[in-house]
Order: sequence, then structure tokens, then C-alpha cells
Amino acid sequence: MILTRRVALNSVWLDEIDDRIVISAVEPGEGKENISTSDTATGFGQRITGQKRTTLDIVVRFRMLEHGKNVEGLQERAELLEAVNTWAANGGELTVNYKPNRRINVVLAQAPGEGSLWDYTKEYTLTFRAYAVPYWEDLEPQTMSTGTANEGSGTIVIGGSAKTQVDVLLENKSGKSIAEATVAIAGRSMTFSGLDMAGGESLVIDHKDGLLRARIKNGSTYRSVMAKRTTGSANDFLLTPGTRACSFTASRACKMTVTWRARYL
Repeated sequence: MILTRRVALNSVWLDEIDDRIVISAVEPGEGKENISTSDTATGFGQRITGQKRTTLDIVVRFRMLEHGKNVEGLQERAELLEAVNTWAANGGELTVNYKPNRRINVVLAQAPGEGSLWDYTKEYTLTFRAYAVPYWEDLEPQTMSTGTANEGSGTIVIGGSAKTQVDVLLENKSGKSIAEATVAIAGRSMTFSGLDMAGGESLVIDHKDGLLRARIKNGSTYRSVMAKRTTGSANDFLLTPGTRACSFTASRACKMTVTWRARYL
């Protein structure tokens, strides 16, 4: 049984900054949902036309156990609070000990002010907020790879309880240029034309801050091919939990790797 709640940012645990920092609570807030509706034809009730989670808060409450009521104690509490705020300032990958192998990417939404540093019993509050991906998700991604051929297929199993974005790496293994390729996942497909993807290059379909990207990777450099998607291509690979089929076709031999992280409400 986990009795003590701990929180880390970018693998640095808050209570390891100084042993006088004692966490009293780590409280995940409710996810904020934007729900759009329209009236039904009968005029009774409403029909949901869209639903989107926009933010999720994580609230950390802590005390600083430096009991001195003299000037030296006040100064030490001020230094401890500055260390906490420095730790929190840039946000990043937040993990907690009671959700093993999960993470959430956050920014600092509210930092504690000093208030009355003479009050050594005071509880302070940090509020972190997830915007781009307002869900807990697996710390380590899962992957599935096909063999090398002009076409290939496989199956992935999306866990969790929320939709997740799926990333794709399509490697040109032919040694020659590839002009066209199609990637299909769970009935959605993206077709690219005029790629000019040379041997050794890769098509990368991934996400940054929740937004889709499509690029050709050459070593450590990238060039966008979003404009190479043909009419009718899917806008994203956003999948609900379950078993999903994946496939690709290309004008020359390729290998496809699919990567995903399960998400949780």
C-alpha cells in the first residue's frame, strides 16, 4: 500500500530537493470538457454535436518543516520556497508514485507566493495544467513493426480509456526514390503523392503538442510533406481503445513501425 504521495517533474522528485519539504497531497483535478450541442427537431432535449477535453489539473500541496520563528528560520523557508518554484517553473513530464508507469505533460499554472513566511505551519499549493494532451498516458510507448515489402500489415491493441494519437514511421528500404505511399489505420488512410523520398529516408507521421506533423526524415534533418497528402486523406490517426488493423502500400519496399501510448481519463 502506498501511504505517501510523491510527485516528480522530469524525473526529479519534489521531496528529494530538501528533506524539509513534506508533500501533504497530490490531487488530480477533474478534466475540463467542452461539449457542444444543438436542439433536436422535436424541441425536447439536445443532441451532442462535439465533445473535447481541453485541460486537466494536478494540484500539489506541501509544507516546509523549518520551525524556527526567528529571522534565520524565515530566510530558510524563503530559500526552500524558491527552490520549489524553480523546480516547478518550466513544467514538463510529471509522474506520481501512485500511478506507476504513467506520465502527464504539464505547465505550471499557479505557483505559491511567499505569504507569511513567519507561519511555519502554512500549506502551499502548486497547480500544474495539461493542455496539449490532457490525459495520463503510458510512460513507455508500445510499437508494432511490419516486414519489408511494397505492402505490409499488422494489428495493434490500444489500451486505456481515452482516444490516443498514433505515430507512424515508414522507412524506405529500397535504395531508390519513392513517389507514392499510403498508410491506413483503423479504416482511416493517408495517401501521399510526389514524396520524392530517397533511399534511406523515412516518412514520419507524428505529433507535437497534440498537432499532426508529416515529414521526410533524412538523418537529423526534416522537411514537411503535409502538402503532399492527397484529397480525402484522414486529418489524423486518433483511435479509441481496442484492436485496430494497420497497413501500408508504397511504390517500393518499405518497413512500417507504429507507435502509441494508451491514455487514461
